[in-house]
Amino acid sequence: MANAPNTSLIMTINQIIGRESGLPVVFSRWQLTVIALGAVISYGVVSGSGFPLMVAGPAAVLSYGAAALIALLMMRCLSELTAAHSTPGAFGSYAEAFLGWRTGFVVRAAYVASVVGIVGTEIAMLESAFAWWFAPLPPALVAGGLLAGLSLVHVVGARAFAWMELAFVLIKGLALLALIVLACRYAMGAADFSSEAVHAASASFMQDLHGFALWQAFAIATMGFIGLEILSIAASETKGHGVCVGRSMRTATRWAALLVVAGVSASAWFQWHEVAPPALAPFVFLLEFSQVPGARLAFSVLMVVTVVSVLNCLIYGASRMLFSMARAGQAPAKLAPASGLGRAIAVVTTLAILVYAAHKAFPGVVYVAVSSIAITALLAIWAAIFLAYFRYRRLPDGAGQGRGSWRGAVGALVIVTITVSTLWIEAFAPTLLYGVPFLILLAVCTPKAPRVSVSPQSAAISCLVKPGNPATSAMI
Repeated sequence: MANAPNTSLIMTINQIIGRESGLPVVFSRWQLTVIALGAVISYGVVSGSGFPLMVAGPAAVLSYGAAALIALLMMRCLSELTAAHSTPGAFGSYAEAFLGWRTGFVVRAAYVASVVGIVGTEIAMLESAFAWWFAPLPPALVAGGLLAGLSLVHVVGARAFAWMELAFVLIKGLALLALIVLACRYAMGAADFSSEAVHAASASFMQDLHGFALWQAFAIATMGFIGLEILSIAASETKGHGVCVGRSMRTATRWAALLVVAGVSASAWFQWHEVAPPALAPFVFLLEFSQVPGARLAFSVLMVVTVVSVLNCLIYGASRMLFSMARAGQAPAKLAPASGLGRAIAVVTTLAILVYAAHKAFPGVVYVAVSSIAITALLAIWAAIFLAYFRYRRLPDGAGQGRGSWRGAVGALVIVTITVSTLWIEAFAPTLLYGVPFLILLAVCTPKAPRVSVSPQSAAISCLVKPGNPATSAMI
């Protein structure tokens, strides 16, 4: 009898898998790498990570290395959960199963809200490029047209999303590699490898090591890896055995982390010899310093591709999370049919356009509020992933019986510490002032959990469900 509550938890996750089944399996495992690179290679990375380097100097490379380890730890936890229980609701469903109904709702709703806020405010970043390319048209009209175009791609289907994301990733990935090579070339040419110069450089590097500056850079770098969690959503639509998909998620994260750390390292090495003006992003300065023809235009194109790529991934993730909420009864039932994902996509896009309109009307207030809510929500989601993994590992059902649960505890502790430390980081000082009340509001507004009776037979059937498998989903 002592094991009954734990058994009910496992029944719950299997019920959720059955509840959320029906989406087609369309992605191949290599496309997970594409989605990971699409979500993580952001404007900050392709511009040379100027802010963390300004905060901590070249030592920010150490902070990015540590942040990459946290990202890999998070993916280790999330990939194990996904391999065992793949479902479109992903971390939202794991939070519901292992941390409770209310936590599941807060995680799902917070993710959708943060994505809508990011899409609505980030699209404003492109207005300068829109004004140059589409001078006769109002920037707002172009922004709305871009979001509508992305929505149409998603309505066509997940395959169209994946292939378009592949094109974006090829462009920004190859551009980032070219910038890394160019930065290393100039840094190598300016470097002095004599023993005296190496000793002086080492002494200068050590003098620049300041604990709180390193922590600030670490916090910023960790936030830069937020977005990788979308892999668990995409995994539910990926072909292959759960264990293989989980391994592919970890491989994709390693490649993304390697490319990000390489970009920051190259930028730091270049700026060690040629300091970029504060008004210029490091890699923009690199292009101008190297006298590349049309440097500003080339970087403008790269910025647009990079931002649109990230928005493309976010719209995909939010639409699936809305689908999961609808299946759970936490969102309108019209969003629940697997064939009606276009409605969820339309909701995400419409809400993003409303955020964009509010940002245009009240740019300062809306940007601070939306950014603060998004940062708090996404950090809370990472903490929930670690805590769900901790709870999952400690179930006496063969899931590990406590072995490896330390990963969840350590990860959650690091994320909570980062979250609290934003109070002392000037750029993120308002974060918790907006974010915490928002999460409390979501918790208060949690809809009542439905009463579900679980028989051993239905639990056994739900264990067999593979999302997107019509043969098994028809059994539920």
